[in-house]
Amino acid sequence: MQIKSLKNLALVTVASGLLSTCAIPPELQAKMDEYARTIPTCSGNADCQRKWSLARAWVEANSDFTIRGESDTRIMATSNIISTSGMGVVVTRVAANGGDQITVDLECFAAYGCPNIWDSKLDFNQAVNSANN
Repeated sequence: MQIKSLKNLALVTVASGLLSTCAIPPELQAKMDEYARTIPTCSGNADCQRKWSLARAWVEANSDFTIRGESDTRIMATSNIISTSGMGVVVTRVAANGGDQITVDLECFAAYGCPNIWDSKLDFNQAVNSANN
């Protein structure tokens, strides 16, 4: 009986440890919430073109890769070469709530990670939303 109790205790301890590593730090959660709250929106052709132009300029200035594909609804600056490192960017424009949303997805092609992904996503939102000023 003693061994079974020790096994159960060990399982509970390991499970608790694994679950605690999945918790999102409050600072990161705040950035994620701010990103979601500030996703750029546009309505009307002039507004959407102005913001799409700002999104494209941000991609050119911040992606480690050149734009490989572009349309009215998607800008893609990523790498298809596994040995290349850096941050890739995909911007998507989708219909939402009577207008459009312009979202950014950042892809990390670095062995040691890209620690500032959420800061960069917030910077994207701020840059595109600057068209409102």
